[in-house]
Amino acid sequence: MIWLWTHLITWLVMAVMILLALFTSKNTKIYEMITRVGYLVIIATGIKLALRAWSVEPTLLVVKIIVAIIFIALTEIAFARKSQKTINRPLIWTVVIFCLVTALIGFALAGWYPFVQ
Repeated sequence: MIWLWTHLITWLVMAVMILLALFTSKNTKIYEMITRVGYLVIIATGIKLALRAWSVEPTLLVVKIIVAIIFIALTEIAFARKSQKTINRPLIWTVVIFCLVTALIGFALAGWYPFVQ
């Protein structure tokens, strides 16, 4: 249970840090670095959770892993474009959509916990 809560809380903190990094002009590097530390925590807890989810729903788990990797890549691309001052709205919307899709798939894998018990 601790792995699931750590994963969930880290996702929430990371989502806020991504929004702050993309929509503010101060402390952007700090928000980006906190996000990158969040990646490490999410990957570590995600591996632990994936070992349990594999026996229940392996196909959805593989889809979530692929979507999460794309989400991380798009986030890093957005950070790079922001630092070059060439970021655009479609990229920001793509990052937001992939964040939401990854979260929804994650909740589906967890049986919609903590929303449904």
